[in-house]
Amino acid sequence: MFFAAFAIDIFWLAKLVGRAFPATMPISPTVYNAFAAPDVILSLFLYIGAFGLIRLKKYGFVVSLIAMGMWLFDSVLILGITKSARINIIGPSLFFVLSTITYLWIKKELFD
Repeated sequence: MFFAAFAIDIFWLAKLVGRAFPATMPISPTVYNAFAAPDVILSLFLYIGAFGLIRLKKYGFVVSLIAMGMWLFDSVLILGITKSARINIIGPSLFFVLSTITYLWIKKELFD
């Protein structure tokens, strides 16, 4: 989760300073820019959740589930916008999110 948050921050910082990565999705720039604030908030949740999970704290479990829910919504929204044309990009994200949610739910006793 930490590395995903770091990648999100690098992407938006590069876009902010004018050295954006090449577009990977066939969507308009205004739609791309609409994801900036939610992505930054998501990265904060990912950092906090990762730190809390390492320390086996309840807030880490809760914040991680919130972050995974945000990421799931984001991935499904992008999948809907691109009409499954970019499943090769969205697929790994969906796999990570669903496996993380499943793993956290199985291990929830660690965080009581």
